Amino acid sequence: MYDKLIIATFLFILGQTITWFSSYSQFVWDWAAERPAFFGVVMAIPAALCFIYGVKYAYEFFENGWGPRFYIFSLSFLVMPTLFWYFMNESFFTLKNMLSTVLAFAIVYIQMKFK
Repeated sequence: MYDKLIIATFLFILGQTITWFSSYSQFVWDWAAERPAFFGVVMAIPAALCFIYGVKYAYEFFENGWGPRFYIFSLSFLVMPTLFWYFMNESFFTLKNMLSTVLAFAIVYIQMKFK
C-alpha cells in the first residue's frame, strides 16, 4: 500500500540532497566555490529526474497534485537541516526550526489522513 510513497520518499530525499550540494557546496569547499557552474550542470539532470519520478509515484499514492507538493516541502524540513548541521555546523535546534518542523509534519499528516 505504501510502496509508491516509499519510492517517492527515497527519490525526493535524493533529489533534495543533490540540490543541496549543487547550491551549498560552494560554502563548504573552496574547490566547489571555484566551479559553481560545474555543479549546476552536472547535478541538474539527476536532481530533476529524482523529482520527476518522485512526483509520479507520489501522485499515484496521493491521487492529487497537492499531496506531492506538500510532501516534498515537508520532507525538506528533514533533509535540509541535517545537511546544514553536518556540513555547515548550523544548528537545527532553534525555536524557528523546531516549530517549522512541527508544522511540516502536520502538513504530511493532513495529506495522508485526508487522502
